[in-house]
Amino acid sequence: MKKVILFALIAALAAGVLLYFYLGNLEQETVVEVVYEDVLVAAVDIPAYSVITADMVTLTKVPEGTSHPLAARSAAEVVGNVTESLIVEGEEILPVKLKKQGEVDSGMSYVVPDGMRAVTIAVDEVSGVAGFIQRGDYVDIIAFMDIKYLNGIVDETGATITSETTTVQTSLYAAENVCVAAVGTTMQSDSSETDEVLYESITLLLTPEEALRVNLCAKAGVLTVALRSSGDHEINDDVPVTADTFKGGILVSGG
Repeated sequence: MKKVILFALIAALAAGVLLYFYLGNLEQETVVEVVYEDVLVAAVDIPAYSVITADMVTLTKVPEGTSHPLAARSAAEVVGNVTESLIVEGEEILPVKLKKQGEVDSGMSYVVPDGMRAVTIAVDEVSGVAGFIQRGDYVDIIAFMDIKYLNGIVDETGATITSETTTVQTSLYAAENVCVAAVGTTMQSDSSETDEVLYESITLLLTPEEALRVNLCAKAGVLTVALRSSGDHEINDDVPVTADTFKGGILVSGG
């Protein structure tokens, strides 16, 4: 009888020990190692249509797998690109939602360099070099228009004794060495040899002053495009050519 009681006590003690260790294991916290990864976020609020600079973004660490799969991982992926909408501080930056300056797929406004203007002029088969102009070519814009000149009559001493204005047909440069940004309605640089549709306009990259000159000449006269050699970017020193030049007239000043 005593042996039975002894075995029962030993069994109860063993069960108690096992229960103690089991409950102890349940109370232990499970330790999980968290792996982090870098993701690029906005360091400040970035307004829409802004060029992203290095000080606008920063790298931050987030648990691996929690960031957007298309989020940028380095500043080099986004610096220089343009936002289409507001990016708030701390927001992950997705390169696919940005516009890239200089790339035709982003649109014309992202092709125009800072300080320049895109101006479209009408051309036909003659004024547009018979359809041989391509995007990226450099051209001169020649204007043919009537201009009033002040003509003077000179006496034997060389003094001007009378003067009068004369309207003379004149050919002059409205703009020189300007880049073609688009031909017709396309900004692609390659052209199909089978494409027989002649473009009716070209878009030029002009300075603000050149834009005013070309606009004035287009309204007051006729424009002709002169295609330059691929390596020729020299500015011409030629003065305007007037009809009276061929008559031997005396040109005193223009107005």
